[in-house]
Amino acid sequence: MVPDLRDDVPTEEVQLPDGRTLAYVEYGDPDDTPVFFCHGTPGSRISGQLGRDAKADVGARVIAPDRPGFGASDRQPGRGFADWAADVAALADDLDIEEYAVVGFSGGGPYALACAAHNPERVTGCAVVSGIGPPGSARGDLGFERALASASRVSPQFGRPLVWLMARTVASADSFTDVVGEPDTDLADPRRGESGRVLLADFREGLRQGTTPLATDYSVLYGAWDFDLADVTVPTRVFHGKVDTNVPVAAGERVASAVPDADLTVYEAAGHFRPIVEEARDVFGWAVGHEESASGG
Repeated sequence: MVPDLRDDVPTEEVQLPDGRTLAYVEYGDPDDTPVFFCHGTPGSRISGQLGRDAKADVGARVIAPDRPGFGASDRQPGRGFADWAADVAALADDLDIEEYAVVGFSGGGPYALACAAHNPERVTGCAVVSGIGPPGSARGDLGFERALASASRVSPQFGRPLVWLMARTVASADSFTDVVGEPDTDLADPRRGESGRVLLADFREGLRQGTTPLATDYSVLYGAWDFDLADVTVPTRVFHGKVDTNVPVAAGERVASAVPDADLTVYEAAGHFRPIVEEARDVFGWAVGHEESASGG
């Protein structure tokens, strides 16, 4: 069994105005530019450490909270995107941060967009990496994901049996590729090595509280959104791999075309995980204001 990295994460907690606990981790220099990271689905604060050196090099202070019910954050029944935007703003208040950028990966992409839509006066920029698109967007070719999304959209309770199957796979995995599959040829694929160990620990932490939180996340992501992409008025950049089979690049193209002030960077040979790992310098460099770094390729 692969070593579990979760015990090495220096987790902090904040009590939110409604009494819930929100868990988070900070990576980087406290004097650098604050960037709130919205993890994937499933996922947790642990994935905030992916590309850690690159983030430090561009001057990003990365703050990675667990969404409600994931990792060590309390659950929040009936939550939506606006609730997450409020949680991030409350955490920023507790840390004495007035303005901040947001970065969302995969299932965290819409949550980053929600922060920008609901708190435009505080969000300086929004980066969406391999992000899920709005209802009606192109979907990946992963049948299990499609079934889980469809069931959870009706009710989180319908999605729980499928989440249970996923949790069993994650718990018994010896490597991250046991969960998401082996790459065809690329030995440098982020699913392997240290990044793979981080991602496996991230999935395990994301499933710590059982089946309901993940099914709830799917119901939020694939149900009706509580904001329009046209409401995202802050500078936005979409980063996507052209050969992403989890979330097709067409989903990223739709977001980039619908957000008024958005640009698109497509990595020709990248799949789902490479942009958040191998292109972290581009992503977080853009988020803290170094727009010239996001050149694609």
